Amino acid sequence: MDVYLERKVKPDGTVREYPTELLHLGRGFALVRFRMLRGGGPPDIPVAVPPGSVSLGYFWARRPYNLYRWRGPDGGLLAHRFDAVAEVAIGSDGVSYRDLALDWWVLPGDVLLEEDRDEFEALAASGALSPRDRAAALAADREVHARYRHILDEAERLEARYAARERA
Repeated sequence: MDVYLERKVKPDGTVREYPTELLHLGRGFALVRFRMLRGGGPPDIPVAVPPGSVSLGYFWARRPYNLYRWRGPDGGLLAHRFDAVAEVAIGSDGVSYRDLALDWWVLPGDVLLEEDRDEFEALAASGALSPRDRAAALAADREVHARYRHILDEAERLEARYAARERA
């Protein structure tokens, strides 16, 4: 399978790239899989991620957030993570976006945790985030808090449609 590249531009301009597998590419939407062979994940995550886990990435061109759905090697759901984003560009060879620093985890039992509010506020105060970026992140904040259960249900349907047959 060809590599589909996820390209994240951090607020300080640094770029992080992740090789993924494209599961579905539609109009304004991409679904990718990232295999976490070593487990772990970003620093300070609120869940244990064992080796062999999988993260499905959901990217929408017109939404102020993306979503990751993390599953353990046995297929059990570990957690979800939303990121506030801007300038999502979905192409045939990859997806790119600007990370707006604000993130949310949804843990089993519908526990919603916010991350990086202090970092977000400091970036906004310093001018590293434009007023437009701040507005996009706050729109993501409102949507995640008001609709996260609906969004997760949608992700479950999309996974069943596009990723379930691809599990290996």
